[in-house]
Amino acid sequence: MSILDNTYKDSVILNSDNHKTKTWCEEGNHHLFENFTDFNEWIDGEDPQSVREKYGIDGLSQPSKAFYASDPEAYNQLFKVFRKERIDQVLGEEYIREQFNDEENHWFERNEQHFNQLIECLKNNSVVPFVGAGLSVEGGFPTWKKHLQQQGKTSGIDAGHVNELLENGKYEELIEEIEEQSKDVFIQEIKDVFSKTGKLTDTTLRLSELFTDTLITTNYDHLIEDAFDTGLGNKIQLIDSSNILDKSDPNKTTIIKLHGDIKIPSKCILGKNQYDEAYGNGNLDIKKPIPKLLSYHYRNSNLLFLGCSLNKDRTMQVFQAVKEKLGDVDRPQHFSLESMPESEDKLTKRNAYLLSFGITPIWFSNKSYEYIEQILRLARNELRYKGINPNDKKVFVETPIQQKKKSFITVIKLAVLSVFGFS
Repeated sequence: MSILDNTYKDSVILNSDNHKTKTWCEEGNHHLFENFTDFNEWIDGEDPQSVREKYGIDGLSQPSKAFYASDPEAYNQLFKVFRKERIDQVLGEEYIREQFNDEENHWFERNEQHFNQLIECLKNNSVVPFVGAGLSVEGGFPTWKKHLQQQGKTSGIDAGHVNELLENGKYEELIEEIEEQSKDVFIQEIKDVFSKTGKLTDTTLRLSELFTDTLITTNYDHLIEDAFDTGLGNKIQLIDSSNILDKSDPNKTTIIKLHGDIKIPSKCILGKNQYDEAYGNGNLDIKKPIPKLLSYHYRNSNLLFLGCSLNKDRTMQVFQAVKEKLGDVDRPQHFSLESMPESEDKLTKRNAYLLSFGITPIWFSNKSYEYIEQILRLARNELRYKGINPNDKKVFVETPIQQKKKSFITVIKLAVLSVFGFS
């Protein structure tokens, strides 16, 4: 359902008010027209000439506006067809049916349901994107796996040994070996690769349209910051491993760079020793600042994983530990935009793996990563259809870390006042 379905009911109310002078935007709910920008652009574009001819609007300077004003009922009906076709296309209805011989549309129906569940969370302004290295590839940066292969080459480590460690998920151990060769070379390589200015992509721009509150990333580059840089002053708050306890600024977009910023490579969390310090040596220490922050968002936000492998790394250990501690209670639903495996057997296993961490997958065609942007665009449009401007207002909630710090300071103040007789 969209706000167009209320057009006629609202029009009766507007038209019954004979004492108000109405502009074009007010008359007949014409102000709703702007909520359907993508549909209007389609009508005004090259493809649907036959549609324009059918409704007698071809050749006009703004066919979509004329269509909306002259025949809103026909406009609404055509919009519903357009909307369903876009959902089917982006969420892979035909691809899934053909790839898995899924004539009952089982997997597509699940995909559509999961997408609609994400929309409900977006409506509540509770979604926090968690951005991984995969989203930076389009902007000109390598995946973390590819970068470590390059690091191994620079350090003179045998390529076969490097690939063996990577295939077994021993990223931290590989970094340790590279640093043993030369930590200075390792840091310089990090600078060379991730300090360059990346290419702004449609995907990162969609992030800036959908989310203006909080974003979390494990990336060292500045693609996300660049996407949010409007040139209108300092509207971004950066939080990294060195200031993770800082209070979120309600007037800015908060970008949490969990593992550091390339501007200060010496403070980036890279090797096994640094991960041990940040997450716990041997066993996960949920009381450390980074795990505690992740735990808070897992328990209080709807995380949306983008460009993340979601293998069993340190962050996933945190989520698993929090999920097990919460037990069988209602907890926020989390999502991941996922490349669909080639076989149904692999799809079933990946689906079960993600759900074991409390993460609901939204699938796109196998290795068609351009669909990440299209799904985000679809989500943005669905919110607009419902009359919602994504993240219109930032709602600030203190994390437990900040609450505890604030309470401790209050106790100290009261103790001092008591000493001097001001209690």
